[in-house]
Amino acid sequence: MASPTTGAGPVAHAKTLAVVLLIGVAGFTVGSLFTAIGIGVLSAVGIAVTERPTVLIAVSVVTVQGLGFGSVALFYLSTREEGLGLLMVDLPDLRDLIWIVSGLIGLFVALIGISLLQTTFGIESAQHTLLERGVQTPELLLVMVPLSILLVGPGEELLFRGIIQQLLRLRFGVPIGITIASVIFAVAHVGSLTGEGLVATIATYVVLSLILGVSYEYSENLVVPATIHGLFNAIQFLALYWSITSGNVPIVLVF
Repeated sequence: MASPTTGAGPVAHAKTLAVVLLIGVAGFTVGSLFTAIGIGVLSAVGIAVTERPTVLIAVSVVTVQGLGFGSVALFYLSTREEGLGLLMVDLPDLRDLIWIVSGLIGLFVALIGISLLQTTFGIESAQHTLLERGVQTPELLLVMVPLSILLVGPGEELLFRGIIQQLLRLRFGVPIGITIASVIFAVAHVGSLTGEGLVATIATYVVLSLILGVSYEYSENLVVPATIHGLFNAIQFLALYWSITSGNVPIVLVF
């Protein structure tokens, strides 16, 4: 693992902030480019992707969280002397399993607690566009279950926790590094949200992201937040699918 450089001055701090922001933008930009290529290739062979919501979302997840985030992360790591050594990653053991279970419970407790506060004080929250599409096309929710575990969780955690948080905590220290990374992660989801209550939802994302950040820092294994994140989303997709067929309305906030 890379050595901390928290004693650097304001210029170094500004440079690190610029680098992590650039990495985040690059992840989405490269991912969008891969998405356009993927849609073009599929359209060329007669698959009307834009007219098939499930296929479109699947292509977007594979190309953005998978190819986009993955390629940008690997490219950045290739430019550093320590390479993959920047990441804290290992095969999971019993300790990691405990972290995964604890982190997953923590996310749901935080989500339910925040939702109850919002309901009590009449605070509106924005909706993820994916949930709206899922209500219209329920089978999309089932497709997102494996995609969340295999690509969304690992891809987003690799970029935002493995690279961005790690660079920030090396420069600013653990508390500030995790906090800044969580804010960046939350703001990066603005484009996926619709409706009133955007600020409240972003604040919720920050809180949930802090839990993921802490789980990575203290488990010292990227597999932990990647698994927590993927399972958190997957469980909610299953809950929403069940609610559509049963008439119940669960508390859902994928990210």
